Amino acid sequence: IAISGARTARAAEAARELLSAGAEALVSIGLAGGLDPRLGPGAVIVAERVIAWHQPLPSGRRRLRLGDLARRPEDGEEETASDAPIPEQAETEFAADPDLQSQLLGVIGDKTWSGAVVGVDQAVRSQDQKLGLFAKTTALACDMESHAVAEAARDADVPFVVLRIVSDPSNRYIPEAAIAGVTAVGGVSLGAVLRGVAIRPWDLPELLSLAFDARIAFGALRRVARRSAPLFRAVG
Repeated sequence: IAISGARTARAAEAARELLSAGAEALVSIGLAGGLDPRLGPGAVIVAERVIAWHQPLPSGRRRLRLGDLARRPEDGEEETASDAPIPEQAETEFAADPDLQSQLLGVIGDKTWSGAVVGVDQAVRSQDQKLGLFAKTTALACDMESHAVAEAARDADVPFVVLRIVSDPSNRYIPEAAIAGVTAVGGVSLGAVLRGVAIRPWDLPELLSLAFDARIAFGALRRVARRSAPLFRAVG
């Protein structure tokens, strides 16, 4: 296990270190920011593919159609091309391993979402940016590690899978203090957060809401991680 601390470069380095140590598959697991307005805190995503987004974050809201927000088809139903907007081609896409996806879905058991996850090189903080990225890609969520892990897996010709839990939904703004508080080992520096609140005290309500969402997300992450642990050991 390697911890990237929400840092893209560290995620790439850690993935290469794991591969050098003999890993036969890579798993990108952790929290994510919601892009699809249907997903709330604690939503479980097993990604079908990862989009590497190296372009500037989109801004400006697109008027979403009712079909964009419709529930995903139930098992046995087919989704037509008119059910969702056609995503624009991003720079790079990586397909997750279907066998690992299937095994992961089998051991999790809970309701999960399948679709794309966008890997970004900077935090997607505002509702405007989140909805703009959703309009461009139709991806379920975004994180700062999965594209680095996917690229390392592709270069080493090993399978990868992505398991992510939505922490901040699409309507949640992330204050600067929350970003500054994330440490290199994935923890939270209370001192950094308090310094940020002292500078921008009006961000405190958003920080409290973000903390509440994160508590839900970490609970879901612990639950699915425990269920998935035997599979992770089996695939290395």
